[in-house]
Amino acid sequence: MFKILKYSFYDLMRSRWSYIYFAFYFLLGIVLLFLNNDLSKAIITMMNVIIVLVPLIGTIFGVMYYYNSKEFTELLLAQPLKRRSIFLGQYLGVSCSLAMSLVLGLGIPFAMYGLFQSSSIWNFSMLLITGTFLTFIFTALAFNVGLANDNKIKGFGYAILIWLFMAV
Repeated sequence: MFKILKYSFYDLMRSRWSYIYFAFYFLLGIVLLFLNNDLSKAIITMMNVIIVLVPLIGTIFGVMYYYNSKEFTELLLAQPLKRRSIFLGQYLGVSCSLAMSLVLGLGIPFAMYGLFQSSSIWNFSMLLITGTFLTFIFTALAFNVGLANDNKIKGFGYAILIWLFMAV
């Protein structure tokens, strides 16, 4: 499981979409801190953005990764590996890479702004924890939708429907 997790994680960290996801939150954090002089207002605004965007990106990225790595998964299933370890390795690789991009993308601008000297550090830590949990939850839902549907269009539609039902 750990080798599959390591491969999936490193494969996704080399992906340009992980860099775009990181850069989006990095730039959004810088812009919000530049526009708001109050750190707590920037954290509240980021929470509103995270509640909607993190589930959407986790769902879309999870479904797309599952369907695009289907041949690799079939190759792994031909090996003497447990199905559970293959699934968990790929799922944790996707979830950890998305969570790391989120945490670093938000953490760097806020740390440079002086988060550690303010009283809003607990609110910011709750923001990161909430974003990480939402990433793990919606990526798991996306993988389950992918497992249940062989048709990519149907699976993608069901995943978006679940996101609409849960997040909006």
